[in-house]
Amino acid sequence: MVKIKVNGKEVEAPEGRPLIELLREMGHVPGFCYNEELDPYGSCRLCLVSTKRGVTTSCTLKPVEGLEVETLTDEVVSMRKTALELILSNHYGDCIGPCQNACPAHSDVQGYLALIAMGKYHEAVKLMKEKYILPAVLGRVCPAFCEEACRRNLVDEPLAIRQLKRFAADYDLEHGPWMPEIPPSTGKRIAVVGGGPAGLACAYYLRLKGHEVTIIEAMPELGGMMRYGIPPYRLPKDVLDKDIATVINTGIEVKTNTALGRDVTLEELREKYDAVFLGVGAWKSRKMGIPGEELEGVMHGIEFLRKVNTGEKVELGERVIVVGGGNTAMDVARTALRLGAKVTVVYRRSKAEMPANEREVEEAMEEGVEFLFLTNPVRIIGDGKVEEVELIKMRLGEPDSSGRRRPIPIEGSEFRVKADNVILAIGQYCDEEFLKSLGIEARRGKALVDEVTLQTSVPGVFAGGDLVLGPSTVIESIATGRRAAIMIDLYLKGKLEKAKAVLTEPEKHIEEVLSDDDLYNVLFDLRPYNHWKKVTEKDYEHVERKPRAKVKLLDPEKRKRTFEEVEPALTEEQVLEEAKRCMSCGCMEVFRCKLREYATLYNARQDAFEGEQNRFEIDESHPFVTLDNNKCVLCGQCVRFTHEIAGEGVLDYLYRGFRTRVSPPLGESLGEVEGRFIGELTDICPVGAITEKLPFVKPGPWKTKKIKTVCNGCSFACEMNVEVYDGMLVRASRVEGSWNGHLCDHCRFERPWAEDLAGPLLNGEPVSWEEAKRFIAERSYALILTPELTNEEIARLKAFAEERGIPIGSTVSGGVSTATLEDIRKAKRVLLRANPEKFPLLKILLKGKEIVEEDYEVAILEGPAQPLDVPTLILHEGVNAVGLLKAGVTRIPESKAYVVVGRAELKLNRDVLVVPAGLWAEKSGTVTNAFGMELKMERAREGYSPLELFS
Repeated sequence: MVKIKVNGKEVEAPEGRPLIELLREMGHVPGFCYNEELDPYGSCRLCLVSTKRGVTTSCTLKPVEGLEVETLTDEVVSMRKTALELILSNHYGDCIGPCQNACPAHSDVQGYLALIAMGKYHEAVKLMKEKYILPAVLGRVCPAFCEEACRRNLVDEPLAIRQLKRFAADYDLEHGPWMPEIPPSTGKRIAVVGGGPAGLACAYYLRLKGHEVTIIEAMPELGGMMRYGIPPYRLPKDVLDKDIATVINTGIEVKTNTALGRDVTLEELREKYDAVFLGVGAWKSRKMGIPGEELEGVMHGIEFLRKVNTGEKVELGERVIVVGGGNTAMDVARTALRLGAKVTVVYRRSKAEMPANEREVEEAMEEGVEFLFLTNPVRIIGDGKVEEVELIKMRLGEPDSSGRRRPIPIEGSEFRVKADNVILAIGQYCDEEFLKSLGIEARRGKALVDEVTLQTSVPGVFAGGDLVLGPSTVIESIATGRRAAIMIDLYLKGKLEKAKAVLTEPEKHIEEVLSDDDLYNVLFDLRPYNHWKKVTEKDYEHVERKPRAKVKLLDPEKRKRTFEEVEPALTEEQVLEEAKRCMSCGCMEVFRCKLREYATLYNARQDAFEGEQNRFEIDESHPFVTLDNNKCVLCGQCVRFTHEIAGEGVLDYLYRGFRTRVSPPLGESLGEVEGRFIGELTDICPVGAITEKLPFVKPGPWKTKKIKTVCNGCSFACEMNVEVYDGMLVRASRVEGSWNGHLCDHCRFERPWAEDLAGPLLNGEPVSWEEAKRFIAERSYALILTPELTNEEIARLKAFAEERGIPIGSTVSGGVSTATLEDIRKAKRVLLRANPEKFPLLKILLKGKEIVEEDYEVAILEGPAQPLDVPTLILHEGVNAVGLLKAGVTRIPESKAYVVVGRAELKLNRDVLVVPAGLWAEKSGTVTNAFGMELKMERAREGYSPLELFS
């Protein structure tokens, strides 16, 4: 050991080992190419550190007495960022789908569509609710920004994401909605003023953090504009009520008919609660400022909709003019039509520039609403009440601040139309005077908030929804409510300003981000790095054209006379097929990709170094693995592993210079090569260039949880992780620092740990569990155990047999190993009597050793066998054969009948009941492997245990 200084702190370091190993034990040092099993060569230039002699790679630097290094100086961070941006400049792929990016809440659209394609509707809703609430509402009223960005627009038609969401959400509500677990109370209390989408979202996500929340709502019921502004033909009130219940039932207190400023003051709330969220909406309607606006019969859109939705009587004449081109104007027009009026919408721009959702406009036209485009009211005429409206024709000039062409009146084009009512739907805004009376700064109809934290000018008071955005969509308001909840939680923890700094310049706070879960989570939640392909129709010429799923709307003649819901749901058959149309644009390794993690931390940019990019054909030829050189960063780990560790040489570098790529030798496809450790490359690759094809109808980029267990593919019992997503067994992956180090393809691709549980068999024929129980209770039999049981299950079943005098045996016989793992590693000359194809880890353990028939130092035998006079490794059939041998449960005793626990095909002239041993991934306990190691395994999910039949 030598003494060195790291960031000013004196530490002891192992002499002769690469410095990066010590630095990574102490903290953060990025890098792609370093592997402890291989000699370093510093190709990625990310593990840079500063020394007195300059900046160098820490993987090639070895500690010497008196060495001083700094790991996060401005110079080091800047150079690492530059190295990342150079890598990103030739990295061609999508981190997430464009759909997710377009969603204001940035929900994992690709992930929940994959779950929907598998029929996992509750799980899909659970994933939706990570980023937004009220999916059944959004499935009806969301303008579907995600669909506008959908890449299938370049193929045929966008995916019907909104309708797929609706089906899953409706299913969830009808079959007992998924509800989150709420952690213990933090003792902190927050007042949420306003029960619309922003307030409900803020309240929900604060409850998920364990805070106590009270919603204060001025109206009689929750919902805000969703309840009082959206007509029931678009959003049935029972759907709204059910969706809101899933929010409130998390334990949120509600006080309705309580108005801020009338029944309670902001100061009272600040005294009583630890923080306040304002989501009071934008309920004031804009006026046109034209003569006649005060006449009887002139109304404002939001007030009109509120009265209709609450059942108040609204006096409408025969002819109604609706002024405006947004969604509110469409709701007003279609509602007035249903009340029996003849409706004309007047809009000052063209149809193409209407901000209203296109389908709303089309449905209004189908129902008989008339439109006057490029027209604007000049004055409203009447004697005390509306009689006529004078209009003027418009032309479009240069674009204004909204990006749309400015409407300009055409002089002398005025004309008049008869009208009984004029309903103005030209926008809403918040009550600035009311906000200023509370001490909240406001401007141009919006509350002024910090753009990052959403905190108002009053400390501890946050705002969101229409109050901040102006008139917005439900999903946009929900997104601000969730963001505010995150910020309020950080405020309550005293971390708000630090979080703002992290979100603004993460590269200046790397150490703090990596040492504080709250800061790490907020950065990767709200500002993760995303990479994008630049694509055209040509990129998708090969994609099969499939028609988008469609529903037949309620007949226009019928629907204009009723408030019945216009759009029916897709059928389940349509849903399952439509979900498969998703092209899965986002990277499947988005949650494991080191490049994305580093790019987020260092605030790296994709376009910092623009220039020529490589475009490689994706190799999909292998049945279980995809090779995408477009994402490869040439770190070399896959090439070096397959040559220097596995000895299979399935990949190599092809070409030189800028065109270099990783490929099977001689330019073969990956499907043409043979190897037993090809799947290991998916774990080794740090950037998702080599990925596993998961065995699902449509895999998703799910954030999995790693559960440590052992593989049951052979008696090596290799340590591994089962990666789980919401009870779904997704993949196997290696455990860092495990005794075995690597996993073979049998474990990864054949997935013995996830094999479906078969029912009991009597003489080879399926029987019911009841029949199996009767056989065990009533028959005389011998109990036969197989290696598919843990040591704890073996002990329990052995005790069961002994207590009842039942003969017990197993399918295992022979001796146990006398060789240790270290014996095998040290030996140079080995006697091999076992098949490496059957026990693939032997290929790695025996690399570089001489296989001999005499003068051997160790022997490796395939069981059943007995040890030789040298250290001997005996490889039995089954993962826990040694556990049975050490428990003294061997051989098959004589009996008139047998009960076998596990997977055994015994050919006996007796009655044989085979009872499943249970799904391996659902077991916990220990097993003893061929080396005699007792290895622990954790249960990846709950499931059946064979002990249930022997209680």
